[in-house]
Amino acid sequence: MNVARAAAFLMAIVSVVVGAQPRTGVLLLAEGDAKTTLNWEVSRQKWEAQPKWTPASAGPPPLEIAKAAALGEAWLRKRHPDVKQFAISSIALRPQASFGSEVADGWFYRLEYQPVVAGQRLWGGRFVAVILFDGSVVEPRSEPYVGPR
Repeated sequence: MNVARAAAFLMAIVSVVVGAQPRTGVLLLAEGDAKTTLNWEVSRQKWEAQPKWTPASAGPPPLEIAKAAALGEAWLRKRHPDVKQFAISSIALRPQASFGSEVADGWFYRLEYQPVVAGQRLWGGRFVAVILFDGSVVEPRSEPYVGPR
């Protein structure tokens, strides 16, 4: 699948998810596959209370990367107690853009991990943590993927 088709597919998923039900909170991230969509959403109040930061601002993000990584790994360990070790495969600072919905734009961390078994990283799992700048971990909500409408 080329990049343009993959991007179009992802946008279709997000548009279906966003249109699936009215949002009372702030949708930070939606990811999924042909069967399930995971939505990371917080209340407007929680989002508005977050420390503000942009890449153009002076200084590093309000939450250090090392702290975000530790919080994400601790959260994953609780969700997957059978996995004894995780390795970070990507760290991203992601924007939440409100697109005129009267929600303040802001940033958060998206961290992806791989389980490590017998010294080997395993590929293919969904081990993603979303961390806000106040150090809280956002619990994803799982929904069945219903396809384009």
